[in-house]
Amino acid sequence: MNTTESMASFPENQESSYMTPKGRLSIQIRLNRIEGQVRGVQRQVERDEYCDKILNQLEAVHSALNAVGVVLMSHHLKAYAASTSLKDSDTIADEMLRTLTILVKQNHSTIRE
Repeated sequence: MNTTESMASFPENQESSYMTPKGRLSIQIRLNRIEGQVRGVQRQVERDEYCDKILNQLEAVHSALNAVGVVLMSHHLKAYAASTSLKDSDTIADEMLRTLTILVKQNHSTIRE
């Protein structure tokens, strides 16, 4: 399932953000930190540092990106659950599984490459 399919399943096909300003700020701070980590990896490559050190930093970047994905997924699912009737738990569960599948597929595709 791609992003378009996931959004189509969201009630009222919301295009606006589902995050609070505090949640958005938290993610922006994380992404800024990741940006700095990537620049650090670029410098390590330029300095021709030992491969294990570079790989260690790459793993830190992957972990940080995964953490951002989890935070985004959490915000999405909370908003979805809040906008869906409590009687429709199957729909909520289906959306949770769809969103989790997107996150897991992204993690597996990075492992296989």
